[in-house]
Amino acid sequence: GDEILFYRDEIKDGFRLHNLPLNQTLHHDLCLMTQATNFGSLILPKTAIEDIQTVLALINAKIDPMALTQDFHLPRLYEALSQLLPLSRKYHCIVDNPPYMGGGNMNGILSDFVSKNYPKSKADLMVCFMNRAQYQVLDKGFVSMINIPSWMFLSSFEEYRKEIIEEYGIDTLLHLGRGIFGSDFGTVAFTFIKNIDKKPNGIYRRLFEEHVQVRSVENIKSIFLDKNYGHFETNQRDFLKITGISFGYWLSLKLINRISESIKLDSKFDIVAGICTGRNAQFLYSWFEVQKSNLWIDTEKNPNDFTFKFHNKGGEAKKWYGNHDYIIKYNLDSLNNLQELIGFRHDGQRYYFEPSISWSKITSSTNTFRYYPSGFCFDSAGLSIFRKDRESDNKEISYPLLGFLNTKVCTTILSVLNPTINASPGVIKKLPFTESYPIEIEKIVLENINISKQEWNSRETSWDFQQNELIRMKGQDFEESVELYQAFWQKKFFQLHKNEEELNRQFIEIYGLQDELTPDVPLEDITILKEESSINNGQLVFDIQEIIAQFISYAVGCMFGRYSLDKLGLVDGDWGLVDGVLSPEPLTTDHQKPNTKFLPDADNIIPILDDEWFEDDVAGRFKAFLKASFGERDFDKNLRFIEDHLGKDVRKYFTKDFYADHVKRYKKRPIYWAFSSPKGSFTVLIYMHRYNPDTLGKILNDYLVEYREKLGIRIENLDNTVVTGSPIEQTKAQKEIDKIKLVLIELQEYERDILYPLVQQRIKIDLDEGVLVNYNKFGRAIKEISGLNDKVTKKKVAAFDWIDSSLIQ
Repeated sequence: GDEILFYRDEIKDGFRLHNLPLNQTLHHDLCLMTQATNFGSLILPKTAIEDIQTVLALINAKIDPMALTQDFHLPRLYEALSQLLPLSRKYHCIVDNPPYMGGGNMNGILSDFVSKNYPKSKADLMVCFMNRAQYQVLDKGFVSMINIPSWMFLSSFEEYRKEIIEEYGIDTLLHLGRGIFGSDFGTVAFTFIKNIDKKPNGIYRRLFEEHVQVRSVENIKSIFLDKNYGHFETNQRDFLKITGISFGYWLSLKLINRISESIKLDSKFDIVAGICTGRNAQFLYSWFEVQKSNLWIDTEKNPNDFTFKFHNKGGEAKKWYGNHDYIIKYNLDSLNNLQELIGFRHDGQRYYFEPSISWSKITSSTNTFRYYPSGFCFDSAGLSIFRKDRESDNKEISYPLLGFLNTKVCTTILSVLNPTINASPGVIKKLPFTESYPIEIEKIVLENINISKQEWNSRETSWDFQQNELIRMKGQDFEESVELYQAFWQKKFFQLHKNEEELNRQFIEIYGLQDELTPDVPLEDITILKEESSINNGQLVFDIQEIIAQFISYAVGCMFGRYSLDKLGLVDGDWGLVDGVLSPEPLTTDHQKPNTKFLPDADNIIPILDDEWFEDDVAGRFKAFLKASFGERDFDKNLRFIEDHLGKDVRKYFTKDFYADHVKRYKKRPIYWAFSSPKGSFTVLIYMHRYNPDTLGKILNDYLVEYREKLGIRIENLDNTVVTGSPIEQTKAQKEIDKIKLVLIELQEYERDILYPLVQQRIKIDLDEGVLVNYNKFGRAIKEISGLNDKVTKKKVAAFDWIDSSLIQ
């Protein structure tokens, strides 16, 4: 309705002036009408209809339609009472599509109003309107609506659901899922009857399998027309047995009873969120960004002696083990800084560095649970589970619990406790669980952890990476190594798949759900080998190009001395290394070990150019690495195999693809940096951990200037061809001359305007400030990466108040 603009005293004055009866309830209702556009039909009049009709008749008798002027009170009072009348009536049927608004978005007046008048449904305006309709319908009348299904499950509506179950009968409910209104939040249409004894069993339709599915309207329609799809007849009083009184209409009575009878997870376990910094860019990094000596790795040492700790920040869908990507700047000094930040929270501190079961708060698919060993902090997004009765010498996780959490049984229960894809600690703690399970379950879970751990550590982005898998397999030649790789990991993949199905079978039997669930696990749900394989027509298919790209990335690591063919893991202690990385001083022959298979680059600068202009050119270095790792005898065969699967020669791969692959592999925090002229005619790679203030000068003097000189010599040779060659040779030579001249102009401008000014500054980097800050110290001299040093990101970095922003170029 429209707002009636008058003050409380004016209401009383108008009634008194015209000698109209005004009781306390009518005055209350008229005061509410001053907020008609704010409250709308949520206004629930207390005045009896007969009293409103009486006053309306009296006012109508006093209004003279022929009068030129009218007392200003009467028309407004008449309008207000006219709107109160339909709000006071009760109806046989109410049909509604209510407005949606969470409590946090309501204005203060509206929030106070719904808190007072709709305490059980106040968390969302749409549920308040459901509540309002129920008050306004006659006995045996119908309430029918379409809205978002959050009211069926969220804990904030638990009391409201109880009221529905006890006072109203659910006649029909159509759970549509997502897609009716595009990429929506899901939709439900329903009809309630105000008489629960009349119809105890309701008819329910569930037109989807997973809550994340967004389907076309045509697809939803075809499913709906299949009367057998997702059809349930359920007694709504069974919902009272489900934790949180969720509307799990698709659950069997057997499972509902099991949920209600079992003890809840939080009786034996603490389910907690961890630290929230409020400023992740300052405190969170990928582990490979910082100095090794500042990272707490050896848990036998005092953690306060180290700046950084490993940090569980949730991450991608990963079962059993993994997502060990991040570290956090967390010691006594940084903690003092953290506590001053807006948004800082420190929940779960008492559990830091203990083994845990964890899952990601935010996910795009089914929740996946994994094991974290000791030594980790954890995040508000890396939610974690710990034993309550842990002993000082035994704080390990419950392996049967981890097994249960990754089964279909748990997924089915979670689908009703929390139908969204984001499971909060409050939801997980309601899960039913007991540790009285067969010993085989623990053995299976441990094997799953070990397989997933081995797969996680097979990548160089893992702290515990030892060596590239093709080197580890070491077949007779490169192709055989690839075949051995596929055979080995296919066996691991299907063992994990078999184990997951066995866990499903065991827990389905434990919960007595053989008639409802099958143990089958889709191959797509196995969470290892996602980067290098896919499922096609029910088959595990490996991406050989990705396997080769991983090998090439490892080769570049060996070129820079990060890894070695002579030692597992990150290199430490060889070739004049300091703190796990090569000394910034150039290597000499004195540093070369007698039996070194492949010596790293001496000056930490490796050119990536369109031809072999330098001896330590990346393509030449890769070929040398291939010989060192797989032998010279089959070198040509091995190189041909690699280039056939890359679809190009290795030089073109390095000039066109390598850096993009590296940036993606290291999630826009590259450790090898490309210093490149604007059009990419000149590019060299350096390893950030070996950078020093002399590096740019060496790039300029030892590579850029020398490259220009070599191009000049090339032009001289081509000039001779233009004079002495055949017509075809002359034309070809002239085209190359023209191209080189453009390159020389590019290089001259790059040197004069970009690189030389930076050389003069002798820029220093602080590894413990991370890639985001340090990469942006080199302006246009370094290759632009969206999300790292583009204009928008650079502006954000320059605004960081914990760095010297004058260093951002």
